[in-house]
Amino acid sequence: MSASLSVQPLETPTLSTWANLVKHRELIENLVVRDVKTRYKQSALGYAWAALNPLIVALTYYLVFGLWLKQGREIAIPYTIYTYFGLLIWNLFAIGLSTATESLVMHLNLITKVYFPREVFPISAVLSKLVDVGFGLIGLVPLLLFFKIAPSPKILLAICLLPIPILFTIGLGMLCACANLFFRDVRYLVTMTLGLLAFAVPNMYPIGIIPMEHRGVYLSNPIAVTIEAMRRLTFPQTGSFAELIPYLAIASAVSVAMFFIGYTIFKHNEPRFAEFV
Repeated sequence: MSASLSVQPLETPTLSTWANLVKHRELIENLVVRDVKTRYKQSALGYAWAALNPLIVALTYYLVFGLWLKQGREIAIPYTIYTYFGLLIWNLFAIGLSTATESLVMHLNLITKVYFPREVFPISAVLSKLVDVGFGLIGLVPLLLFFKIAPSPKILLAICLLPIPILFTIGLGMLCACANLFFRDVRYLVTMTLGLLAFAVPNMYPIGIIPMEHRGVYLSNPIAVTIEAMRRLTFPQTGSFAELIPYLAIASAVSVAMFFIGYTIFKHNEPRFAEFV
C-alpha cells in the first residue's frame, strides 16, 4: 500500500457534475432507501426512533438544564419543544457527518468495481438523514398538542432552509470520508469533535446568552443559524427572523464553499482510493 502523493488536476463542481449526479440519481435513491431500511431493520419501534431519539435527549436537557439548573426560563415556548426542534437539525448534521465519514470504508467492495461517481456514498449518507427529519417533524405533533402550541404556517418556509446544512454536511462529509479512507482514526476524531460541537449550537441554551460581540461569529455557523432561523419561522414568538437574514446569507456562502472544497479534494484523491482498499 503506497501513501505517496500523486498529482491530479483539481476538479471543481460544474454543470456536468450535477448532470452526472442526476444521471446516477437512481443509484443515490437506492443507497438512501437501503440505508434507511438497514437502520431500522428488526427494530420493534422502527421509524419511531427518528422521533424518540431527539425526544429522549430533549427530555434529558429539560431535566438537567431546565429543572435542575433553571435555564431557559426566558424562552417563549416550552423548553422541551425548543430543544427537540433544534435536535432534529443537529442530528441531520451530526449523524449525517458520522455516516458520511464511514461511507467509503463501508463500501470498499464497490470502490474497485465498475465506475460510478464515488461521491454518491457520502451524498446518500447525508440525504438518508432527511427521512429522520421528516419522521421527527411528525413526532413534533404530539408535543405541540400536549403543550397546546400552534406552529406558524411559515414552517413550510423553514423547511426550505434545509439545503444550507445539507450542502455543508455533504461537503464536510466528503472531506472526512476521503480522510477516513486514508487514515481510519478520522472517524474517532469526528465522533469526539461532534461531542464538543453540540455545545456550539442553540439547543440546550437560548441564543441570548451569547455575548453580542461574539454573536456574529456564532451565527456564521451554518448549523447554528439554520436551527435558530427555522425555529423562529416555526415559532415566531422565539424571536425575529428578519435579523437572521444577513447571517443566513453568510451561512449559505459558507455551505456552498464547503461543498466546493469537499468535492474538489474528494475528486482530486479519488484515483488513489483503490490503493487503500
